[in-house]
Parts: sequence; C-alpha cells; structure tokens
Amino acid sequence: MVFIGGPRQVGKTTLSLYFFKNNLSEKNTGYLNWDYLSDRSLILKDKLPLTQKLIVFDEIHKFRNWRSLLKGLYDKYKKDIQFIVTGSARLDHFRKSGDSLMGRYHYYRLHPLSLMEISRNPVNQDLERLLSFSGFPEPYFEKSETFLRRWQRERIQKVVYEDLCDLEIVKEISLIELLVETLPTKVGSPLSLKNLALDLQVSQPTVARWVTILDNLYLTFRIGPYGAPKIRAVKKEQKIDFSPYLFPYLEHAPNPSYSLNSPAFRRYLHPPLKPLAALLRPRLEHVGLVPMHGLLPC
Repeated sequence: MVFIGGPRQVGKTTLSLYFFKNNLSEKNTGYLNWDYLSDRSLILKDKLPLTQKLIVFDEIHKFRNWRSLLKGLYDKYKKDIQFIVTGSARLDHFRKSGDSLMGRYHYYRLHPLSLMEISRNPVNQDLERLLSFSGFPEPYFEKSETFLRRWQRERIQKVVYEDLCDLEIVKEISLIELLVETLPTKVGSPLSLKNLALDLQVSQPTVARWVTILDNLYLTFRIGPYGAPKIRAVKKEQKIDFSPYLFPYLEHAPNPSYSLNSPAFRRYLHPPLKPLAALLRPRLEHVGLVPMHGLLPC
C-alpha cells in the first residue's frame, strides 16, 4: 500500500490515475473520492470494487475510521489488490498519530516540478518560466501572470480556511492570514518570532505554533544554518522560505530587496551555486533588486 502526500494542487490525483492502464480518468471504477457522494456511499456500504487490481482512495483520511478500513482491506486483499491513498497535509499528520498501519504502507511526498523534471537539458528559458510561474502544474502550464495571481489567492484561501481548520483548532484565522501575507517579506532573513509576535500582537509561543502549522501545510518551510556544528545550529535562528512562491511573491512584496540583498541570502550562494546565480541575475534586476556586486557573476 502506498500513501502519496504533498501540497494542495500539486498533482497527487493525476499521478495516481496514471497507474490505471486503461481508463485514466476519475470515472474509473477503481478510483474512489471521499468528497464525491456516490463514492462515499460505496465506501460506507462496503461495496468496493474488489475485482480491480488497483484501488485509489482519494481524501479517505476525512473518514473517521479510515485507518481501520485500510488495515482490514490490506490484511485481507494484499496479495490480490494494490492500494494507493492520496491526501494533503492532514494525511501526513494523521498517519503519524497511530501505529495501526505500521509496516503496511510506504509514504511518498509529491513536490512541485523541479528544473530537471521539466527538461533533461534545461536552458535559461526553462529556469525563467519555473521562477515566474512556480512548479505547480496549473500555473506553470497556463503561463499567465493573471492566472497565477488568481490561483495564488485562491490557493492560500483554501489552505488557510479549509486545510488549516481540518488540521488544527485555531480561532484567529484572520491573524494567520495576515501572517501568511507578512512572511514572504522575511524570506532569506533570520526568522524572528519575537518581532512577528509584536507585529501581530500575540504571544511568541502562539506565533511559533502558527508557523509550525504553515510548515505542516507545506505553505512554508524553514532552513537551518549551513555548515555550523549541530549544537550551534540549534541555537542560531532559522530562515523561512516560500519555495513555490518565492519570486512571484517577492515581485509584489513591499521591499523585495530587503531579503535577497541581506547577508543571510548571500551565504546561501556558495561556489557550486554560482552558475545558477548567473542565470538569476537578469531575473533579480527585473524585479527591481539592487545589483549585488561580486555575488552574481556573469
């Protein structure tokens, strides 16, 4: 049994459908989506397509007893049927909260498109397109800045107001949305939870919890200090990144030069990254950044 997790709209369902050899659509009888009422009824009434060689459960983690269901199916039909389970951050969270499925599945996290996935021999245009439209399939293939901005707003709304509410009990949703709008301006700089707490007028432990929730939702991730001893690395402040949104966000940030021109950002561009930095130079100048002499060699 295989679990496929990852950010919302990254392509988990599309990937799982490709394992059906004949019908690659959601209408395949082996594909069951908990959000679809007819499929939900089949699951609750135990009328599963057990004649299929592969069954895909999408968003099944929204079912209260989903682990017991999968455990029973796997134990009884593991020699005859293969199972794929897809879900968002909640699947990754709930799979860690019990051991009823231990030893019965392999977990894989699907990330947005990378440069080498786009092309085996990438050129400058491939990198430019990836940085402009992110690695998420919809905006990347649409190639429209208008669509990208609309997609970003809608996705953040869904993550904050739907996924977050499913994952955690949070009262101040509006403050978390304000935090999401603030964090892109902190990219590349040491993450000061104290300053964020002062800006949002909440306690520091509360902000720390909110940032951890955003990490669990794949909206942000934190980067530890590079090259320092383990004990020192724990004491030093981490940095935060919005990987799939980095450049689209920074183009609309109040002061995009703050994060990318900071000494913290410079330390990330060690010698192996200089060729990439050379490709980034026109992009950085395009978004209005002050040229960083000696940092991005041509």
